[in-house]
Amino acid sequence: MRLENPRPDETVNYSTEHPLKEFAWLLAGVSAVVAAAVALAGYFAGELAARVPFRVEKEYAAGIARQWEERQLTPEAAHARAALRALAAKLAAAMALPEGMDVTVHYDDAKTVNAMATLGGNVVFYRGLLERLASEDAVATVLAHEIAHAKLRHPASALGRGVAVGVVLSVVSSGMGRSVGGDPVQLAGMLPLLKYNRDQERAADEEALAAVAAVYGHVGGAREVFTVLGKLGGDEAARVGILQTHPLGSERLARVDELARLRGWAREGPVRELPPALAQLKPAKRAE
Repeated sequence: MRLENPRPDETVNYSTEHPLKEFAWLLAGVSAVVAAAVALAGYFAGELAARVPFRVEKEYAAGIARQWEERQLTPEAAHARAALRALAAKLAAAMALPEGMDVTVHYDDAKTVNAMATLGGNVVFYRGLLERLASEDAVATVLAHEIAHAKLRHPASALGRGVAVGVVLSVVSSGMGRSVGGDPVQLAGMLPLLKYNRDQERAADEEALAAVAAVYGHVGGAREVFTVLGKLGGDEAARVGILQTHPLGSERLARVDELARLRGWAREGPVRELPPALAQLKPAKRAE
């Protein structure tokens, strides 16, 4: 008997698909898995971070408050900060903050058109935004919105979400993970890196409107704020920080009217002038 090794079938394990097509399917599958992991990790980490006791968050953010407090302010800026803090205290009293929570308002003399809430109940209000608001009611609306973010623990949630996303992405790329997860840990209090989603913005708006209606008897200040910001567009919009993080326009104004109707709030009412310490910040009007 003669034994021979059979010739292998050269078509075994041979695909008729183009290798680039197979690679594309593989890449799409991996991307989908990573995207799902990022979304799940971000969601659950954000929810968990928002449940950390506020005292822990405040201790973590002690350096943030210290850096703002140690800034040298001009007498004009110091008076503006004091006026903002007095206004914030009046609003916070109407907002039923959780036990043990307090909010500290800081003032920045920069021309940046923005206000932001960050970790530890720290709120920063920029001169550039103050200069565009014509009434105490409008300033109070912005302050109440940022205080609402702190009350609802949105800064902690955003930080937890960012860290979790960074951890997941570090599995794919260590550099990408550091850029997404590391920077927010180190800089969240000093820069507006804590982004809030649309649901969080709507929730903060609703809390703010309730507070403003309770303190002022109407929500006309909110209409002024959204109208003023809605007019900022074109090249200037790229330099306006608040436009990058807050949904604006007709949708927001419509929401004010809808909530006013549902809650029985007056849409308009007596407008209070800016406190003198804030009024002096507005640019002098040119003579006609």
